[in-house]
Amino acid sequence: MVSKKQVTIVINTLSGGGAQRVCINVANGLINVGWQVDLVVLNYNNEAFLRHVSKKINLIQLNVNHTRYASYSLLKYVYQKKPNVFLVFNYELTVLLILLRSLLKFKYKIISRNINTLSKKYEEFKQQNFWVKNVVGTLINNFYYKADHVINQCYAMHEDIIKLYPKLKNNSSVIYNPITNYILDYANSHDLNQIKKKNYLLCVGRLEKQKAFHYAIEGFAGIAQKFPNLRLKILGEGSLKQELEQTSKDYSIADRVDFEGFQKDIIPYYLYAKATVLTSLNEGFPNVLIESIILGTPVVSFDCPSGPEELIKEGINGYLVKYKNVDDLKKKLLTIMTSQFSIDKMNLTIKKHELNEVVKYYEKLLNSFL
Repeated sequence: MVSKKQVTIVINTLSGGGAQRVCINVANGLINVGWQVDLVVLNYNNEAFLRHVSKKINLIQLNVNHTRYASYSLLKYVYQKKPNVFLVFNYELTVLLILLRSLLKFKYKIISRNINTLSKKYEEFKQQNFWVKNVVGTLINNFYYKADHVINQCYAMHEDIIKLYPKLKNNSSVIYNPITNYILDYANSHDLNQIKKKNYLLCVGRLEKQKAFHYAIEGFAGIAQKFPNLRLKILGEGSLKQELEQTSKDYSIADRVDFEGFQKDIIPYYLYAKATVLTSLNEGFPNVLIESIILGTPVVSFDCPSGPEELIKEGINGYLVKYKNVDDLKKKLLTIMTSQFSIDKMNLTIKKHELNEVVKYYEKLLNSFL
């Protein structure tokens, strides 16, 4: 017998990405308010966030390396558990569940969390390999809108997806990302006013084209002479590491840029930074900015699509930079280095991102499909 308050959450991995953090936070939050949660993942190959999953969650591993191999395992799960509602944190898995439902006449509902600005994602697909460009991109384009509901992380994403798929106008909504639970717990249990900042700026994210860290390096180079002891720390891994290292050499600041790799415990890096810098070409909704602010560190961010404009309050929790404008980036970095910020006022700007508030919206949506 399936419990009325039961949901199956599906994601590809528990690796160290923003979607994974939100997924685990939402799953833990639902468990804490009385839901039964199955968390289905493809594999544990990269289990950076596994330790943050509540022991009360029924964690299920499909033991496959890619979504295209997951059909049989998902079918087996559906026949055994007969779920009413799927909450999916991945485009490909959303489409797979849509196709399985259509082909085999299943009755389950599919709520998908849109993890990026989808129009920008389609542009990325066109530049990738044959499989991604012609199979994955085509399937998402033709079937993703058939989800019963799409959750967007901010209003800019919401507007973007409705332009792509007008049929989703009445079947999509905005639910902001929650602050990562263990980060919120740390912030609430420590006096952040006692933290003495160190001499570095921080970047966090995958070393890939979307994050565009070459802008951050160029911006840092533009103020480096004025702050001779200042460093730039870049946390993350990816295919562009060597290219970014070369960029730092080209600007003659290689000895002041630290590539720290992926870090399981990111809290100390946020705590002691002068500021967190985001220079992405596009985002879904930048968790990095929320995490930095709750830990008392102001932010400087490109006004990229989408999210930063809805989050940053000028002079209160950071500064917004004209999109791809390095001169403005240098100006705002100089400003933030000489500005004072009130941690209490910063925290007020992200109150709506606290997990208990976010989970209320997820509960209301899930209940509407039970």
